Formats: sequence, C-alpha cells, structure tokens
Amino acid sequence: MSYRCIYIRRADKMNLRDNNLVVRNDEREVIVPLEDIAMILLEDNCSLLTAKLISSLSSYYIGLIICDDKYMPVSLTLPLHMHYKQLRVFHMQLDVKKPFNSQLWFRIVKQKIINQRRVIEMTTKDEYAIDRLLECEKELKSNDKTNREALAAKYFFSGLYGSLFIRKRKSEDEINAALNYGYTILMANMSRILAMYGFNTIIGIHHISESNNFNLSCDLMEPFRPMIDLVIYQNINNLSYPLTKDIKKELIEVLTKPVRINNKNYLIQYAMEEMVLSYIKALENENSEYLLLPSLLDEENVSVGDDIL
Repeated sequence: MSYRCIYIRRADKMNLRDNNLVVRNDEREVIVPLEDIAMILLEDNCSLLTAKLISSLSSYYIGLIICDDKYMPVSLTLPLHMHYKQLRVFHMQLDVKKPFNSQLWFRIVKQKIINQRRVIEMTTKDEYAIDRLLECEKELKSNDKTNREALAAKYFFSGLYGSLFIRKRKSEDEINAALNYGYTILMANMSRILAMYGFNTIIGIHHISESNNFNLSCDLMEPFRPMIDLVIYQNINNLSYPLTKDIKKELIEVLTKPVRINNKNYLIQYAMEEMVLSYIKALENENSEYLLLPSLLDEENVSVGDDIL
C-alpha cells in the first residue's frame, strides 16, 4: 500500500529506473520505489521529467502535483481508464438520482460542520462560533437548501482566525495562501483515489461546475477540510507569504494525521480510501447511510497503543 508523499523543491531531472523514482540534482541522487509513493509535489518548474516516468506514475496511481512560478499547486496528473470496470462505474455515476445526491450532500455537510465545531473547541474555544455552528448543524436541510454550509464557514473562519479574516480562493495573504495550498493537497489525494476506483471526477454530488474537472473530489474532501484549518491555526505564528518550506511540509503531512472513520483510527490518506469504498457501496445499494464520514481526533488523546491504519 502506497503511503509516501514526496515533496521536491529542486530537481534537475526525474526519471524511472527499475520501477523506482530517481531524482537528481547537482548535490545528490535520491531513489524511491514507486510502490511506496502515493503522491509527488514538484515545486521546481525547470525540472526535466521523462515520459516513461510519467507513464509509470499513472500505472501506480501516483498523483503528480506541479507548482507555478509562485510555488502554488496548479496542475495534477492522474491515470486514465485504468479501472477494470470503468464503464460500469461511469454508468453508476450517471444513474444517480437528484434526491439521493441531496441525501449524500446533507450528510457530508453535517459532518463538515461537526468537524469545524470540533476544531474551534480544540483551539480558540470561541463560544459564539461554537453556538452558531451548532445552530447551523440543527438547521441543516436536505441538499443544504438554506445554505448552512456557507453560513457555518463564516462563523468558523471568524471564530478561528478572527473577525477581520475573509476567505479568498485567490489571495496572497499568508492564511489564504496556506488554506489554498492545503486544500489542494486534500483534493489531489482524493482525486487520485477516485481515479484508482474508476470514477470520473467531473461528475459531482453537489458541485456541478462545468469548468471544474474535480467536482466529485471537492464534494468528498469537504469533511477533511477542517484538518487543514487546524494545522494552519497551530502554525499561525510561523505563517508568511510566500509560504515557507516548513509550512508546506506541515500541510503535505496532513495526509498522515489520524481521523476516526468506520469506528477505527486511520491516517487521512487511508480514511479517504475508506470513504470512497463506502461511496461505492452507497451507490450500489442506493442508501446514503452507507457513506462513511471522518471525525476529527484530539491528537493528544491518541496514544501510542492505539491502532492507526
């Protein structure tokens, strides 16, 4: 089972050797077995990559994230048509009825709000934000018709980062840049897993943007987003723009943080796979209750003896 997320700041050349990733620069050569890698984040846009390597990354379902001149993730490569029941999965996605998607979205948003409230309880303990998030959770309706998700986000970000904070997807302030970076890591890993199980990520549950190739990934990653917010809050005093190497490393390593899903503790990268497998089961049985959703853990209360898969 792949588990490593490789962060590459500078590489003169990346190629394949005996099913290993080989990264070379003037200083050294690093070799990593492809079977160990879940995802690669490449910051150096001057690196040379061989076509054979890119092809092999897809064969191993390894997501490759490429950054722009500002070192922000802008591109993701995923395998095409690798699942043995690709057409069956595609028809299963197309056959989903709107009421069923509404039920799924209700459950996803509810767990996201619960996790947001848990983050506030673990950090600022802002009573106003906690109370408002509880209200949003109770007032949530099928398909989130009253848009409690957006209202909850307003209370959540204000309670966590202060009343002056404004969430922007395109911004160069340090908090928004860190959020954008971290959310992209979550989206990329979820997309990698969905591709592995034959899903077309354009066909979402709630997100339906014609310009978004990752609607389904954005849907299923929602309950995991608060984990990024928690890590950013924990490093708030060390944030700067552009983001530092250490902050990027912290955000990439979020995938190795534990959450609770299916009554077991999993690292996020494996919890996402459990969620996708449960999504398949929910589609096959037309029952939204089969969808497994992650709960945040207080890491201080996870002892060494706990099983974390």
